[in-house]
Amino acid sequence: MSVGLEDHRLLYRIARAYYVEGQTQQQISERFGVSRPKVSRLLQRARDMRVVNITLVPPPGGHADLEHGLEQRYGLDEAIVVPISDPDDPDSIALELGPVAADCLLRLLEPNCTLGLAWGRSLLAMVEALPARPTAGVTVVQLNGGLGPVGMLEHSAELARAAAQKLSARLQLVPAPGIVSTVEAARVLRADAQISSALAIGASADIAVVGLGVPTPESVLLSSGSIITSEDLEALAKAGAVGDIVLRYLDAEGAPVHLPLNERIIGVTLDELASIKRVVGIAGGIGKRKIIRSALLSGLLGTLITDQTTAEWLLSDEAEQRSGG
Repeated sequence: MSVGLEDHRLLYRIARAYYVEGQTQQQISERFGVSRPKVSRLLQRARDMRVVNITLVPPPGGHADLEHGLEQRYGLDEAIVVPISDPDDPDSIALELGPVAADCLLRLLEPNCTLGLAWGRSLLAMVEALPARPTAGVTVVQLNGGLGPVGMLEHSAELARAAAQKLSARLQLVPAPGIVSTVEAARVLRADAQISSALAIGASADIAVVGLGVPTPESVLLSSGSIITSEDLEALAKAGAVGDIVLRYLDAEGAPVHLPLNERIIGVTLDELASIKRVVGIAGGIGKRKIIRSALLSGLLGTLITDQTTAEWLLSDEAEQRSGG
């Protein structure tokens, strides 16, 4: 569609004032004697009529197309794709994703917000990469009870404590294990005033940062022999669980797996996690492809930080056609 000379002139002047001279829409409204809503419409028309052509320059060495593809396919607010050295090595993956996650977290943090943290190697790498940067009024809270031996750095209490120290934040711990041996024990603990208060704070967090786990004999959950038993692992496999997010297991298509194990967990539920405004997931590597895809399909994540190889797989025909495989 062509545009008349006078219309073109007005569109050009308004677009130049906005994009080149840096004037606000209100200033343009007063300058040219048109209403502010009309300025907005004229700017849109200038783009539609190609009076304005916007060119974006992606960062060198970045993966802007992969990030945009993930955001479009899985409905994410933001995807961050990181090049890594070895997609088969969980330790190196965590170490390389961690600093990027720390930068993302610092950007998201605002004064007086509540930050909920899960646990795991990727979160440990993120916390270790955080600089000492006090943020006024921030509260750091565990999203689930402790996991692994107390004092182990991946233990959720140690992670929350370290993050709170870096941010000079108030610390709210969940003084209980993340998984207990019986349903009755879990019921008693959740009824405790201190524990229920901490879990309520976690459920109302402004930002949640979570890892994604897979149920393997080598994982911290299994290796200690006191968190999840081999019988639990067998039940998870039979139910089609591909991994967990805040200890809540999902199948390959992102649906919750309903097992008695769920009743022994001390932590936020999937519904509570879904109500948190911004949930950041950190995970990568070949071994976690299924749970990453599952978490994306569940809609629980708003932001995903992952590696280049995983991002390419998530956008591939294989990921589209197979049930997480």
